[in-house]
Amino acid sequence: MASTAATFDFTKRLRQVSDRDVENLRENFLEPALAFDASALGNNRLFPWEMTWFYGEPIWHELSEDKQLLLNRLSFCQSYYSTAVAEAATNALNYAATVDGLIEGDTEVAMYMAREAVEETMHIQAFLVLIGKVLDHYGLTLDDLRAANVSLPMARRFVQGHSLVGWLRGDLNYYYFTRFALNVNQKTVERCTIAEPEMDPAVRAILRNHAIDEARHMQMSRGTGKVALERMKSATMRNLACFGFAHFAASIYIGRHGRDSALARRTRVRTLELCGVGRQDAERAYVAWRDRVHQMEDPPLVEAGRVYYLKQICSYIDELPGVGQRMKAYMRGVVEKAYHDAVVAMDRRGAKALEFAELKRTA
Repeated sequence: MASTAATFDFTKRLRQVSDRDVENLRENFLEPALAFDASALGNNRLFPWEMTWFYGEPIWHELSEDKQLLLNRLSFCQSYYSTAVAEAATNALNYAATVDGLIEGDTEVAMYMAREAVEETMHIQAFLVLIGKVLDHYGLTLDDLRAANVSLPMARRFVQGHSLVGWLRGDLNYYYFTRFALNVNQKTVERCTIAEPEMDPAVRAILRNHAIDEARHMQMSRGTGKVALERMKSATMRNLACFGFAHFAASIYIGRHGRDSALARRTRVRTLELCGVGRQDAERAYVAWRDRVHQMEDPPLVEAGRVYYLKQICSYIDELPGVGQRMKAYMRGVVEKAYHDAVVAMDRRGAKALEFAELKRTA
């Protein structure tokens, strides 16, 4: 495997950046999370107002200001609890990749994956501390949050699926290839979140540091994904991987999305119930929100985020080595169909993607 023309040697540069930051992980994440005081939040938000679930819908306007703020904070808790679970799932596969890399001679990617697992573990700890304090402030528990978030087991299936494919194939190339979509999603959500003007400053500092780590992880997944595709032995394998990636990428994004699964629907409905909305009203509100009954266009921040995600995924598709133009056109078509609203926004209104200024560490 080490003699394969396509190598993971570029990861050495990314690990050098990680080497510089690793000593400050606790200072950048866990210590500010432990110092966070949810009782001092006041009117500060934890999630972008525009990205709060059900924002701008009739059900939103029926909520009191206190309940709107609760829904904003619960949207944050659900998003980052899901992120914590997803990062734990990624760690399971990253450790498997470390084992595989050390055995097969891909030492650079093995050591980077091991380091990434260390970073993700600190992220998970910090998120759980923040979420626990917010929930406690409202008299809720992690059990209440988990009961509402029925989509969490999807992370277990993600690990099981990639582990099975890796066992059958004898490598983790498919995992390397597909994880880019998750990283783009996380970067999009996070950069929108820290741009919220009324964001709690302590939480913003933690999320800024997380966004810096995730930007590097996104570079890693983009590069390793293309190498992994090159290493697949036949055009048939590459085409099957591309087919799977397109449908996976098309299903991802926070907020309203036409391809939301039943689990995502139930999670949003049950979270709205935690704000005092009855089940039937919450069900109706979800369908109207998802299907754009009352708001055909997304709020500007969400629209720019969806355009950014779409452009990043299509750019990745265009860069894929050893893939024919017909397959690439198919992949773009699958993603663009799921993101039809973003395509329309670009074509009809000239909607622009999010633009990100360079971030610096905030201790």
